[in-house]
Amino acid sequence: MKAIATEQMVRLPDGISLYTVVMLPQKRGQFPVILQRNPYVTKEVDLESMLTDACPCLRDGYAVVCQHARGCGRSEGDFIPYENERADGLALLQWLRQQPFSNGEVYLSGASYLSSVHLSYLNTAPPEVRGALLAVQDCVRYNILFRNGFFKTGLHGPWFARMYKQNSLTRKNFCPDSFRMLPLSAFSRAAFGESVPSFDEPLLHPDQDDPYWSTPAAGGDYLDAVRRSRIPLLLITAFHDIYTEGVIEMWNSLPVEQRKRSALIITPYEHNTSYAPSMPVQFPRGGLKEVWPDYATNWFNHLRRGDALHFGELGKVTYYTMWENRWHSAPMLPQGKTPLTFFLNDHTLDLKPGPAGEIQYLYNPYAPATFPGGCCLNFDGMRAQPPPDSRYDIVSFLSRPMPKRVVFNGDGRVQLLVRTDCEDTCFYVRLSVVKAGVAYGLRDDITAVSREHPDYRPGTAVALHFRFTPCSFLLEKGDQLRLDVSSSCAPHFSAHTNRKGLQYIQTTAQVAHNTLLLAQSELTLFAD
Repeated sequence: MKAIATEQMVRLPDGISLYTVVMLPQKRGQFPVILQRNPYVTKEVDLESMLTDACPCLRDGYAVVCQHARGCGRSEGDFIPYENERADGLALLQWLRQQPFSNGEVYLSGASYLSSVHLSYLNTAPPEVRGALLAVQDCVRYNILFRNGFFKTGLHGPWFARMYKQNSLTRKNFCPDSFRMLPLSAFSRAAFGESVPSFDEPLLHPDQDDPYWSTPAAGGDYLDAVRRSRIPLLLITAFHDIYTEGVIEMWNSLPVEQRKRSALIITPYEHNTSYAPSMPVQFPRGGLKEVWPDYATNWFNHLRRGDALHFGELGKVTYYTMWENRWHSAPMLPQGKTPLTFFLNDHTLDLKPGPAGEIQYLYNPYAPATFPGGCCLNFDGMRAQPPPDSRYDIVSFLSRPMPKRVVFNGDGRVQLLVRTDCEDTCFYVRLSVVKAGVAYGLRDDITAVSREHPDYRPGTAVALHFRFTPCSFLLEKGDQLRLDVSSSCAPHFSAHTNRKGLQYIQTTAQVAHNTLLLAQSELTLFAD
């Protein structure tokens, strides 16, 4: 019999109804259900296209249920990011329990925010949920909004502004530069004409250790989602995805027995793990759909029927080493065994420290330095970088050509010895690999002086520490490393005002004269 699709409005306990499409492999029968909830929809619905997209799952005997998130597409209510997903998701599961087409088995599927909607309630361990495919999403809300206290203006800011009340608030006043306003805590009233607690309140809590981040309003229900679910998980990310670090941490946090039944895949690309047309490098057989075209149905059939996986391994991370162009598998993403430390000398990275010296530059928060590509902490991933020392406030350090091939695995670390003439300021570091004269942005990090030295006195030399998200890449003979140091990174991170105290209520900023101490600052990577 031909697959069919029906449209329904599922009424929630608070009276709001959500548009839901039920697609069945045939008119009658009971089927396992693959569940998706989506905010990236419009009021225009093409059921034939939806059936075509769902065909592989329908052909294998699954029902597919797709729901428009609250306030999105044809669903009623207002979309306020993250606010209603837990209650709405649990209500949809309750509705499914009463449907004659369901055999009592539910499998969760989603990528990015479509994973968040499921992570919101996983810690309740719904008994009918037997497994999940969760791609490119972090379960720690703090990581989505902040890095070391710096608001991710290139990730969460514009996304929230576009998505907030998308069906009901038709006039919004914002552009990318709006996130440079002082104070940033005034953004929601300026952009939306109303205060928005879910945007405003996090700005008052930039410290990850603040108890606020354990509350439901700040995503506290998500924190232990994967650990308490105990179901098999297929986790997917990419080395230049915006949530790489969080997904790796989710994998590492799984209980041992759960990890044995789960798998993690890491491709070399961005938020789209199959390919990234705008990336300057396309990696041979690096896309998920190249190596595992039927990954969703294969995963769910493995869980239901014991089918062998066509790619990846249970209990292991399957990852792609960039420029080596090979896939590897290991229980955890490996850390290289041999540390290689490069000292920041006079615009060079050397294996030995050079003469003592310093480089001073002016940091003006009203004219922040810009960098293309968000590496893996913001959108736009890997991008080709401008020439070294491209601005007065960007200091570049370049290594000698590599004498032989080297594979680097795991995280990387930077220690800067710095001083400033302000009570507080910040420093930013970006690591690039240089191949045939082109620098490709790989990793970055940012921190404030006050984060490590809360009682800092202007003019004092102090050490700051940075950590790069783990990855795996090859340097060929002749390739180089480049480290850029600055004090800002627009449009990706909020600009530090150089004033002491909570940044997002500051109404003015001041210029800082920041200094790097050479031969005492260093970059460490880990080679195999």
